[in-house]
Amino acid sequence: MKKVIITTGGTGGHIYPALSIGEGLKKRGVDVLFVGSSSRMEKNIVPEAGFKFIGLEIYPPRTIKNIFKSITSFFKGIKVVLKEKPDAIIGFGNYISVPILIAGVLLRKKIYLQEQNANLGFTNKFFYKMAKKTFLAFEKTYDDIPLKYQDKFLVTGNPLREEIYSVSEAVERERLKLEKDEKLLLITGGSLGAKDINEAVLDHWEEIFEEKKIRVYWATGEKNFDDINKRMENSKIKMTDIIKPYFNNMINIMAAADLIVCRAGALTLSEVIELEKPSILIPYNSIKVGQFANAKILEENEGALIYSNSEASLGIGKALELIGNEEELTKMRIKVRNLKKKNAVEEIMDSLDIWRN
Repeated sequence: MKKVIITTGGTGGHIYPALSIGEGLKKRGVDVLFVGSSSRMEKNIVPEAGFKFIGLEIYPPRTIKNIFKSITSFFKGIKVVLKEKPDAIIGFGNYISVPILIAGVLLRKKIYLQEQNANLGFTNKFFYKMAKKTFLAFEKTYDDIPLKYQDKFLVTGNPLREEIYSVSEAVERERLKLEKDEKLLLITGGSLGAKDINEAVLDHWEEIFEEKKIRVYWATGEKNFDDINKRMENSKIKMTDIIKPYFNNMINIMAAADLIVCRAGALTLSEVIELEKPSILIPYNSIKVGQFANAKILEENEGALIYSNSEASLGIGKALELIGNEEELTKMRIKVRNLKKKNAVEEIMDSLDIWRN
C-alpha cells in the first residue's frame, strides 16, 4: 500500500484543502498520515475527519523557548518519516509544515507543496526548489517565481470539498423556499473575524429590512454573535432573514446566493469561483494573511468589488444596490466563471509520482 504524509495546520485555510487531498488519496487506497501541531486546531479537526494524526510541539519562532521546542520537533519529525517510510510528503504551507518537510528533504523523500494564496508564503518560498512540484491556486503566483523554476509549478486551483462539485443553485434555492424574484444576500466574515462587516450591516439594517425582496443570511462569527443579538433585540427582522454565528451548510447557502459579501481568504474565494458567484470583498487587513492580493484577482477580472475595513459600510451599501441589478450580476458571474479550474484534488493526485510500481 502506498503511504503519504500530509503536513498542515494552524488555520482552516491550510487544513481543509489538505483534508480534501487526504480524502481523495484514501479513496484511491493510499494510507494517509497527517502531521501538525499538538496545540492548534488540526489536533481535533483531522482525527474527527477519520485520519491518523501525529502532533508535534511546533510554535511560531518568536521566543527562545519556542525555538528550542521547534528544534526538538525537527528531530521528532525525522523519527516520524523514518518510521512511516512515506512514498511522498505534501506540505500545505506555514511554519507547522517545516519539521516534516526538512525531514523529507534530509531523507530524500518526494516532496510536494500546495499554495492556497495568490502570493507564495514563506515556507513554500523556502522549500519549492527542493520540491518535485508546487501546486498553485492562482496564475498570479507565477509573479513570485524566477523563470528558471516555473516548470516546478502547476496551477490547479485550491482543493475543495467534494460536495461543492455537485451542489445545484436551483436545488438549493428550492430547499430554502426562495421566491423566483427573491434575492439572497449572504454576508459572512469568516474565521478571522467580522467586526467591521457586522458594524456595517447594522448601519444599513433599516434599509435591509425595507427591501422585502432581499433575504439576508448573516454569519456574524462566534465572538460577535452575542453582542449582535443584544443590539438587534429592538430591531425589526423579516421572518426570512437568518442571523447565526456560522452556517454549517455554508456551501448550500453560497450556491443559492445571488451575491456574497465576505472576507478574501483563499479557500473562500476558491469556493466563490467554483460556484460562479459575484461578490463584495472586504479583505482582512493583515499583510501576513495576504487577503488583499487574493481579492485583487477577482476584482481585476471584474468578478468582484473590493472595499477596505474602513469602507465596509460603503461595501454593504453597494451590495444592496448591486443585488437589484440583474444585468450587472450576470456580467460578474460570467467573469468569475472564466477563473474556474478543473477539480484540483484529482489534478494534484494525478500529478504525484507515486503511482508506478
